[in-house]
Amino acid sequence: MTLRWKFLSTWALLLFLGLPTARGAPIDLQTGLTGTWYEPGIGGQGFVVVVYGDSLYGQGTVLASWLTYDTIVGGAERQRWYTLSGTVVRGQTQVSMKIYQNTGGNFNAPPITAAIPVGTATLSFDSCTSGQLVYNFTDGSGRASTIPLSRLAQNVTCSATSPRPTNADFWRSGVYYNAATSGQGLAVEVNPISGVLFLAWMTYAPSGAGAGPAGQRWYTGLGAFAAGTSSIPVVLYETTGGSFDDGMTSPRTVVAGSGTLTFEGCSARLGFNFTNGSSIGASGTISFGSADPSGVGCWDY
Repeated sequence: MTLRWKFLSTWALLLFLGLPTARGAPIDLQTGLTGTWYEPGIGGQGFVVVVYGDSLYGQGTVLASWLTYDTIVGGAERQRWYTLSGTVVRGQTQVSMKIYQNTGGNFNAPPITAAIPVGTATLSFDSCTSGQLVYNFTDGSGRASTIPLSRLAQNVTCSATSPRPTNADFWRSGVYYNAATSGQGLAVEVNPISGVLFLAWMTYAPSGAGAGPAGQRWYTGLGAFAAGTSSIPVVLYETTGGSFDDGMTSPRTVVAGSGTLTFEGCSARLGFNFTNGSSIGASGTISFGSADPSGVGCWDY
């Protein structure tokens, strides 16, 4: 099975392998840990983690996009996504993060939505391919647990020793958003070693502004990536039927449409056409800027 088909089996067909997660000595939070992570044995949900370094001041920012569901199984109205953010000091082996939820938006349209704190988490990694997230929701739901994490694609630049390898394409991995519709956007992994591009698209229903959490929508995108490529066709998927941090449900993934993600310097442009799912009939092009908060720029890899 090629890595491209491994991606299709995990995110598109949800046939997670359930492999054990190896544990070792903690490693420091580094930009090479950027990527797509999932809990072995639980299908149809996971994280895109982005570590932005800051070589000027010895600290950086860790962002995570969490694609999951409500605790009640249902259709697209039970999709849930959260964002996590925390500051990390160079050499630190774990990061304290806040968990945020955005609601009240519309698909690819205003209004801008606010990130509301709904919990806390601690993210750490035992190796370049394994880690864990300890979470505690403070929104009254009482949800608290530990999620073991495994990297979905191959490691590109992470290393337990210095100097660390670099890559001419991997630095494009990151979080992208459009200022006019802030509160929704993309988390992207560009993986030239595995030959894939994976994106998590956190957005809303076309008329989701008044629906609260039920108005959230998320899609995943997968495309083949060749080194040096700046324009990548992707298949867009919609996944429903899961339950929050629960491996006993059977999420269902369908092809929702197609698109092309094009990188233009530190920015990106997504052309999309939905032929199925919650946003059926929607098509267009969205321009995104990098959410890198370091001040160094998106070349800081």
